[in-house]
Amino acid sequence: MKLEIRPYQQGDADGVAAVANVNWPDHPISTEELLFQDAHQDPKCFFGRWVVEREGRVIAFADLCQMVEMYHPHKYVYDVQVLPSCQRQGIGSSLHELLLGILGKREALSARSWTHSTHTQALDFLQHRGFVEDMRSWDSTLEVKDFDFTPYQGVTEKLEAEGFHIRTFRQLKEDPQRNRKIYDLVSEFVEDIPFPEQATSFSPEYFESWFQDPALLPDGYLLMVQGERYVGLSDLWTVSGQPDRLRQGLTGVRRDCRHKGIALALKLTGIRFCQAYGASRITTSNEIHNQPMLALNERLGFTKQAAWLSMNKVLREENSIDLEKNEKQEKG
Repeated sequence: MKLEIRPYQQGDADGVAAVANVNWPDHPISTEELLFQDAHQDPKCFFGRWVVEREGRVIAFADLCQMVEMYHPHKYVYDVQVLPSCQRQGIGSSLHELLLGILGKREALSARSWTHSTHTQALDFLQHRGFVEDMRSWDSTLEVKDFDFTPYQGVTEKLEAEGFHIRTFRQLKEDPQRNRKIYDLVSEFVEDIPFPEQATSFSPEYFESWFQDPALLPDGYLLMVQGERYVGLSDLWTVSGQPDRLRQGLTGVRRDCRHKGIALALKLTGIRFCQAYGASRITTSNEIHNQPMLALNERLGFTKQAAWLSMNKVLREENSIDLEKNEKQEKG
């Protein structure tokens, strides 16, 4: 049977989510979340998706995009996923060749993909095609049901005495500058977050649009405030189809407020929220060289799970595009 690859249509969302969830059961995505993410791409970033359909069912897809957090006009993020029952039939290879052709036309310098250290078949697929690991992050899990708060008595009270108070996203709704203040806060954090590429800024409008994410928990999105100033953040999000688990996204503190116990207080409040919410565990991910956050998580009892591997394929040298353009101009 001839393999047919076609551009993605919005009606394929259920099928794409199903393929992703079979391959990544620990990182599920709902159709609603997929459609939301697709609709909230930054306009400056390229985004394309293609699917393979068999007997009316999506059995594979490929994504090619650029990340706003480390935007470069000639660097891309690559993802090829095939249902396990349809693997080793040349489908992944065909999608790979399609993406390579598009990358060539777009004068791409590199393509990046992520996989788990435990997904040996996916890792072999990438390595065989020239992708090389250049960054690693650990997934970690904290069981919260029997968490012992005794060693941390007085942490929050001490901060309150110094003028620091924890407020939720919902509680701060009366602050007309709330979203912009969170944007400014996260913009500072991004400068210190380890990325495999140079971190880049993003617009307030793009950032604030993500407050409509269906996975957002307004009472689990925690801010440390000092007067009118926002100085710390730790956010919790739902996990599709897994009500017993919450996902911790970003935890950070402004540079001039670090080493006061703010991150610890935010994490402890997040654990209490998780218990009240009825979830039994929190999962998160940290780059292996982010020692302060790894140390804090270990102190609280987070246990490391499988590692995420950032795999990069260099397609041409950084200065090759400028050289080619200069040569064309000289010939013209």
